[in-house]
Amino acid sequence: MTDIRRTTDDIGREFETHIIRMSKQQYNLKAGLEYDRTLMESESESLLKLSKEFLDSYLEPRSFYLNCINTIAQSRKLPISLEIYEKRNTEISCNKYNFAGKPVNWGSWRQFNTLSRDIKERKEIFDFFLEKASQLSSLISTRFNIAQQVYSLYGTSPLDAYLEIEKTSYEKLTNFVGSLGDNARKSFLSAADHFAPEVFDKETLEYYDDFYVARGRIYTPLNKYLEKKNPLKIIEKVLGEWGFQEDLTKIRVDHENREKKSPSAFCFGIQIPNDVRIVFKRVSPFSDFTSLFHEFGHGIHATSGIAEDPYWKRYLVPMSVAETFSILIEMLLQYKPFLQEELELSDEAILEILDRRHFMNLYFLVFYAANSLFKLEYWKNNYSLEQAESRYQELTKRFFIELPGKYWLLHHIMPEYDLYSPSYMIASIRVKELMQQLIGEYGEFFWKEKRAGSVVKDLAASRADFDLTIWNMDIEPYLEEQSEFSFF
Repeated sequence: MTDIRRTTDDIGREFETHIIRMSKQQYNLKAGLEYDRTLMESESESLLKLSKEFLDSYLEPRSFYLNCINTIAQSRKLPISLEIYEKRNTEISCNKYNFAGKPVNWGSWRQFNTLSRDIKERKEIFDFFLEKASQLSSLISTRFNIAQQVYSLYGTSPLDAYLEIEKTSYEKLTNFVGSLGDNARKSFLSAADHFAPEVFDKETLEYYDDFYVARGRIYTPLNKYLEKKNPLKIIEKVLGEWGFQEDLTKIRVDHENREKKSPSAFCFGIQIPNDVRIVFKRVSPFSDFTSLFHEFGHGIHATSGIAEDPYWKRYLVPMSVAETFSILIEMLLQYKPFLQEELELSDEAILEILDRRHFMNLYFLVFYAANSLFKLEYWKNNYSLEQAESRYQELTKRFFIELPGKYWLLHHIMPEYDLYSPSYMIASIRVKELMQQLIGEYGEFFWKEKRAGSVVKDLAASRADFDLTIWNMDIEPYLEEQSEFSFF
């Protein structure tokens, strides 16, 4: 009897067609543009059917198999996900305070916090948004329950799938995350006490002085060094000279300040490698530099994909790999030779940048240690909403400062992804190792050396075939670097 099954490549090609259509609508949604919900639902249904076809016929490639399970879960979650996104911009809103002439909402909250110097205002709106977050909690819980149910039909879970893709174990990953957070805590709290009067307008860090308040304010004194410099022109110049000139022609940038636009910068690979889009909101000169450098790292990762490669290899990249290239490019902004050569900054300016970047990297470590362990435990222990809030509060207290448990519902990553947060931590340690290798082989001006650019491009082009097993993942060099401050 003739086997009438379509090949994995046949399914992959059709998958890509629907992914492109869906991605364009998801991009519009997050960019604050008009999107077609009916089209999204239609494309979601088509992807669901394709996923079932693949799962009924194949077990390999394994990444495609796991992605099909995730696609079914995403399809089942779509109505809930759209409702959450829409409600965040309407329900998570405060008429008492305004930003750009409109009530502060989830999308403009970070910008408001960056500008407001009134402690009482910031605390009041933080507490108000926490209360409002409860209106989303049941929807978020439903979204995660759907994911758990779908994965269980195929004998796995969101947690097990993540660990398999990242080629690690629960014990190894929780130890890795916990060690980073615990070892960063002392240096972070000391640096936080140093910066608190300037950044938070008081003597010590408190629960409403979150990571994004710090990020929006800590770089303010640096703005004078960069306000006359164009971050877009500089990153395009640097990447072009590094060998990514052709890649830059495939990347479009949107910096318009729309009301419903995501507060977080993002990069969308609509069609890899030929249609890549970067979106960000202007906040302040240095923050704009970090956002654009980070997202252009994602951009060149996507444009380095090889058009002839099958769908699964171009699109289905481990999350820690997705963050590796963005963090690599962003880390140039805390590399002294780069700051001297490309931004033409003085030693005094560079020292100030390094102090502030190191503080924010420590804040990142303790904040994401709590976020990561929480999400890993959430799936491992099947927490209820009440248990989740209690445990999140405990973890924040362990690693930095106790936050109300509902805070995780207001984060842009935590409620949207089944499991993503550990990827940032894995990628940061990997990037430190990669930079050491590039410096060792190509010298301290490695970003000027096209051979080094070729190494990065080859790694980026590997996409799903990126080798996760060759890195030492030693946390000490990264911790040592981030704990260096001129004022201690």
